[in-house]
Amino acid sequence: MEAVATSDATAAADAPRILLVAPPAQGGIATHVISLLDGLRKSDYAARVVCPQQGRIAQSARERGVPVHSILCTAQGGPLRLASRAVRLARVIAEFRPHIVHTHSYGATAIGSAACGLARWSSLIITLHNYPPAADSIRPTGGLRRRAFDMAVRRAKHIVTVSDALRRSLVAAYPELLARSITIYNGVETQGPPGRNPAEARARMGLPAEVSLVGAVARLAPQKGIPEFLRAARLVADAHPSVAFALAGDGPLLPEAVALRQQLALDRQLHLVGHVEAIKDFIASLDVLVVPSLSEGSSVVAMEAMAAARPVVATAVGGVPEVVANGETGLLVPPGNAQALADGMLELLQDPPRAQEMGERGRLRAVREFDVNDMVEKTKAVYADVMRDDLRAGRAHR
Repeated sequence: MEAVATSDATAAADAPRILLVAPPAQGGIATHVISLLDGLRKSDYAARVVCPQQGRIAQSARERGVPVHSILCTAQGGPLRLASRAVRLARVIAEFRPHIVHTHSYGATAIGSAACGLARWSSLIITLHNYPPAADSIRPTGGLRRRAFDMAVRRAKHIVTVSDALRRSLVAAYPELLARSITIYNGVETQGPPGRNPAEARARMGLPAEVSLVGAVARLAPQKGIPEFLRAARLVADAHPSVAFALAGDGPLLPEAVALRQQLALDRQLHLVGHVEAIKDFIASLDVLVVPSLSEGSSVVAMEAMAAARPVVATAVGGVPEVVANGETGLLVPPGNAQALADGMLELLQDPPRAQEMGERGRLRAVREFDVNDMVEKTKAVYADVMRDDLRAGRAHR
């Protein structure tokens, strides 16, 4: 049964209706969807969210008075379970009659596309945030998931990618999508106040106050390069004993991270702080942010660090080089290479004026390239194009 939150105000009958379909995300996808929700509300759109009842997206939607339909939109489970989710979503579509169904993640896209087919609804937009797990291209592995994705991208009116790297992969797999795809970078808040001052932020999280602090924030999953970060931390600690490390996040690799911390004798230097709600405060506590990913469509946390004037050491994977300007706002290193990560950290730790200059350049780049308002406005422009085409074709949803 879907649980629908009630809104304080009834949207105008002619307001554009947007149905956002999201997975049980906690990281960059969640940040993106929440930011989009905020932007749509400020523009008098009538939005609803389809996502699990628990989690950042549902909680944020309820706090904003946005109706939430509780459906688990992942690709996990057998065909019957996926079909059941699609049927439930099709009922939501038939009741809400959205101008746009906008899906995020592979699972949400597979279910959203199937639901649009069942409801005979045409206005599907997909945002691709990353590469599929354990895949060497934009297309998922496995016959059922691959067929579902093939059908979805061909059904979609428009496909948004969060980096040019993702879009190149998409068009390489589906050349016919060149005209129906566009890159819209993720956005972060660049105009508001930064996080707490570093001393206060560290005190609130129990982090050491008088040492250099290097940190990473990520879901503890295989593609995030967590073991490489820990091994790099050991190398840095050997060369720079006064440095400490902080890893924020939760996920399936937490037990492995705990064991590896002990194996590397990092119990005193490495702080596992778990899931952090106040990402700005965590980033404010750092001297250097590390993005050690093995696969990444883009990097919201790198954007957050740049907006906070913190230098970044990141792996040159996917769309990350489109975010971090190597040698200007941070350093890019090869993926899967703990020594290269360590060398990048040491390079900045041993030259604080250069690190500070990179942080300041990162702040300017974030304001110029990655402001959340730009992301919202460009997404709304895609909505407007699709709705205009529907109106011309006599498919306006009333």
